[in-house]
Amino acid sequence: MAGAPGVDTDQRFECVGCGACCRGRFVPLTLAEAVTWLKRGHPVGVLLEAFDDSLWPVDSPEYAYNAGRSAPVIGGSGTLRVTVILAANAIPECPNLQKDGLCSVYLERPMVCRIYPMEISPFIELNPQAKDCPPESWQQGSLLASDQGLAMLVQQSRQTDRDDARRKVAVCESLGLTVAGWKGNGLVIHQPSVETLLAACESAEVDASPTDQPWQIKAEDPPLRAYLNAQSVPMADSPSDNYIFHAIPR
Repeated sequence: MAGAPGVDTDQRFECVGCGACCRGRFVPLTLAEAVTWLKRGHPVGVLLEAFDDSLWPVDSPEYAYNAGRSAPVIGGSGTLRVTVILAANAIPECPNLQKDGLCSVYLERPMVCRIYPMEISPFIELNPQAKDCPPESWQQGSLLASDQGLAMLVQQSRQTDRDDARRKVAVCESLGLTVAGWKGNGLVIHQPSVETLLAACESAEVDASPTDQPWQIKAEDPPLRAYLNAQSVPMADSPSDNYIFHAIPR
């Protein structure tokens, strides 16, 4: 991973088994990992965000990266792109975290757990202060920037994101989960039952694509709402118990 953006070439790391990364968060999963997780009887949240070409120029690396891990959907009179994040619920803690602090599915743990603390997005710098790992984790271990196995996992994760993108949106549409947040403003979190989401994931065709179902955006920021209204994007304004809106702090 030498030369990779956002990686300090002198940054070391070694997991000390504190379990902090196993608590109080959603853990992103690939589609295949989500099926495995659900089969264990553990819940998976569906986090949705949408965007259009107003966020970045269409010829920019940022747009290419985000477009690659999303799929086009109908948003009013135009087209939006929706990114689906299937995420294991580790709130208050991961169901696989044992009392001794070890992982009961360590050999089959999700890819993002294998990659941690590295960032998967090429546009986010690794910041030890933003992680929950104790200081001693960063004072020992191997150099992250020269870990080729880790670099391969990051690339594999990005490729799987691209491969799964359209199928995940199709899964959402099959369940009627068509309300999303706006990238950078907030996430809409749907929490279907284990049985419902598992059935939808398993029945989705490998080459499934989004349909022509209309999508809505949940947003609370006045300037953003004005922009979306000007673009005739349908807004999800009615109170709903079907999802949670999580505003992203600025």
